[in-house]
Amino acid sequence: MINKIDGYLYSRGFVRPEVRRLVRFQFILTLFASGAGLALCWFYLWPLHFAIGVGLAAFNFYSLAKFIQQIVFMTYSRQILTELLIRFFGRLLLSGLLLYVLIIVVKVSIVALLAGLTSVVATISVWGCAQLGEHKVKEA
Repeated sequence: MINKIDGYLYSRGFVRPEVRRLVRFQFILTLFASGAGLALCWFYLWPLHFAIGVGLAAFNFYSLAKFIQQIVFMTYSRQILTELLIRFFGRLLLSGLLLYVLIIVVKVSIVALLAGLTSVVATISVWGCAQLGEHKVKEA
């Protein structure tokens, strides 16, 4: 499964292994949260609301990671800055509207939604700890 996800991400432009690993972790978390949310939504809606938050976080993280990875190796220009700002504020507006609809109109659990949105922080923390474990340090 990991190889399939990596192949998919590589074909979508995630050529840096570190970035691909981060996005893969978030993607797997989204799959598990969605499965659990759908399986348990008949009993309790909190897991489904959590899965919605994880999905929204994954969408934003995927888009941002892909674009940042591309512009890191480009030379600075006003066009890149303009494109970065348009994408960032466009995603922010879309996410804000979706959060408004989810919280005000649909009345999802705010705690569950925020817990799902913070899943990116957990993903980055797990990735960082894994990176520390992989580095071998030689003492003098």
